[in-house]
Amino acid sequence: MPQRIALDSRHGGLPMKNAGIDGTRERSNRSGRPATPNVRGIRRPSPSVRRVDRFGIPTLARGTPRTGARVHLRRTRPRHFRQESRNMTSTLHIPAGYLTLGLDSTGAVVELIDSRSGRNYISPGKSVPLVRLVINGVLAKPAGVRWSSADNTLSFVNDAGLAFEVDVRVLQKNGYATFEVTRVSTDLASDVQTLLWGPLPVAINQTVGEAAGVVRDNEFAIGLKPLNDRTEGAWPKEYPQYGWESDVIPNPYNVDVAALEPWCAAAKTSWGAVLRAFTFDYTRRRDRLNPNGYPIPLGPLDSAGSVIGSKIALYGSAPELVTTLLSFIASGENLPYPTQNGQWQKVAQASGQSSFVLDDLDTGNVGKAARFASSAGINYIYSPRNFRGPWKYTGHYQFDFTFGDSDSGAEKLVETAKEYGVRVGVHTMSDFISVGQPTSIDPYVSPPADPRLALGGQAALSRQLSMTSTMLYLSGFAPVRDGINEQMLRIGNEFISFNAVQRGVTEWQVSGLTRGQWGSVPAEAARGTPVARVIVNSYGGAIGGLGIIDEIATRLGAIRNNVGIRSHSFDGVESASDTGWGSFGIARLINGTYAAQTGHDGYISETSRMTSNAWDTLTRASWSNPDVDQLYRDNAFYQANYLPGMLGWFDITGVSLTMIETRLARGAALNAGIGFQSTVAFLLSAESTPDILDKIKQWETARNLGAFTEKQRAALRDQTTSWTLSAVTPGQRWSLQQVNADGVPIGTPQTVSAPTPQLGPAVLPVATQGTLYGAKITTNTPATVRFTVTNGGLPPGLQFNQDTGGIVGTPRKTGRYTFTVTATNDGGLADARAVYTIVVQ
Repeated sequence: MPQRIALDSRHGGLPMKNAGIDGTRERSNRSGRPATPNVRGIRRPSPSVRRVDRFGIPTLARGTPRTGARVHLRRTRPRHFRQESRNMTSTLHIPAGYLTLGLDSTGAVVELIDSRSGRNYISPGKSVPLVRLVINGVLAKPAGVRWSSADNTLSFVNDAGLAFEVDVRVLQKNGYATFEVTRVSTDLASDVQTLLWGPLPVAINQTVGEAAGVVRDNEFAIGLKPLNDRTEGAWPKEYPQYGWESDVIPNPYNVDVAALEPWCAAAKTSWGAVLRAFTFDYTRRRDRLNPNGYPIPLGPLDSAGSVIGSKIALYGSAPELVTTLLSFIASGENLPYPTQNGQWQKVAQASGQSSFVLDDLDTGNVGKAARFASSAGINYIYSPRNFRGPWKYTGHYQFDFTFGDSDSGAEKLVETAKEYGVRVGVHTMSDFISVGQPTSIDPYVSPPADPRLALGGQAALSRQLSMTSTMLYLSGFAPVRDGINEQMLRIGNEFISFNAVQRGVTEWQVSGLTRGQWGSVPAEAARGTPVARVIVNSYGGAIGGLGIIDEIATRLGAIRNNVGIRSHSFDGVESASDTGWGSFGIARLINGTYAAQTGHDGYISETSRMTSNAWDTLTRASWSNPDVDQLYRDNAFYQANYLPGMLGWFDITGVSLTMIETRLARGAALNAGIGFQSTVAFLLSAESTPDILDKIKQWETARNLGAFTEKQRAALRDQTTSWTLSAVTPGQRWSLQQVNADGVPIGTPQTVSAPTPQLGPAVLPVATQGTLYGAKITTNTPATVRFTVTNGGLPPGLQFNQDTGGIVGTPRKTGRYTFTVTATNDGGLADARAVYTIVVQ
């Protein structure tokens, strides 16, 4: 009979007292000689004693108190004792919310069961170990697995060939379970290069939230979430053959920015979907492949470079409770938790609010711009200047003259807008380093150039290079091979472009050189001098490596903390991945910016790429396209990934009022915000400005209150229609009229009314003592910003989520529990209240 792991959620997932793998008493057999780490933090069998934490840092001796210790260290027998000391079990059942993860005796995942219905969601005929390693370039799979209730640990072992043991600590949380690698043991000669989670083969793909890491149908949702930046929610390009990559549909929603699958924990396949993650080892120098297959040398990192500490969360849930669980995971696992109006941004209506994108915003007109925004009911004005932002240069991100040439000047601009209740946002280019027009050369590139700029392969000069030579010779091919944007080399502090390469007998001839690029100075270089390929961004400039990425994150945090900027876009953020660091590079920039900020409410961040590792921090994507069909496809992706609807930037300069209202109607249909792009100069001069501002205010107010019925929203979605909306009672009631392209009315007007706030459902389901419970309080308006239990209390063991209205947990006592829930609403709507009773049998 399959054995079920018994975990007690009351004690953070610690084993139940005297409970073994099936709930009976079990003694741990972890005894014998301790293990010793090598310098990379990987624990090796050895008779000597030395313990390390998850980052390879030596710990105190056993028995010495240590605050904050995270890894449970234990003794293991030498390898020749391992087989007889371990009783391999045939099957393990691991609960993760409503998901039951079934492992066979080899550690392969053979069941993904909805514990409520008993349905197995694993793709037929497919199974893979929960954990695998790549050692010495070869895939190493476990041959056995066992459970230790003493420390909640799964041990995946293989004693033959590339012998190894991986310990994974499993903790049962509120509706989910975490899995963390706490120990890796291999032979001393083995090079552990990568740890692979899954991928889990899921039979369904009705809705695949690639970035959110969720696969669901109408009955069940299964999710995998990486819990730190080093655990990348994606699949490594180096090993497509190990992850069903040939079956993956790279762009199932046909979003136009790019296929997002390379940065996502979930992926749709021809037969279902996969959920996956990995951690690459950087304790030594590694080559990682960029999207074009070019190998980029990286590392080594510091003591955090090993695969130890790789960590994921798994869960199964009713589809309507996914956001509740993602909220609990983010708050429970110390992930970024930004809010809008105090509410978790992933469920906040304010995350999808519109803005004014003003090409000429500056210190001289900010007051006028803020007044226009306020008149339209818009809270944010945004500077996209030259599609780069108001910067002298990108990299160090110093404000240009439009924002006062300094942080203090920009702060005055922000304060002026604040007087009208309006916040200011700016465009950024992530880790793009500017090298000239239309901005200045950034100090990272100015001589002497920073050695931490992102570089590709290297080789040595095989001949001396003079100051005027237009040809050079290399001892190797790495710097000049295809696979990197542009043809740029770095020799010392000089940047040199080339246009031709020819192979000789013992060296490579590189010709068509243009010397002294990017403001550098031509210089002589001796034979043997290193030559490196420069990784160039899509605007033709440099890209920052990991150290520069960290500094940019700190700077972007400072523009919020010190200047008061409250919105920005991580445009071109894929460049942080192009450095070779993949999703880790992107997360390092985006999550690093969040960590550098001292406040996290009311900050809107956008991105050019949505990734699993940055999903928590990012507020939204808002990709622009004149093709409305494409905008609808993008919004299907947003919806699948629990992101607010957005319609990108829409230029209103010189556009008819009917066309503007038509775009507003599409936004109402999708509950999607819009970036209204224009100039302050146009708004000052156009006679139609008052009408434009009023129409924006009416449509946006009605949308944000949830005033349109489902039938009306379906009609507004129809691209053959045009509409106009007029206020009847400001903020409460409107008249919706269909019109033709010339604005002539068609048919009779319809009434649009702000809803009277109500909560649902009328009755909550019955709970069973000791069994996981899930329910959700819902509201009929997106203006709800908070759910609060204002009287009475929930059954012990249940947790109420104030951001989502979800209730999850395992009730510990029988009885009837009555409580009142109050929904606090924005937009002038009254609060809603309802009394509920949960009966625990």
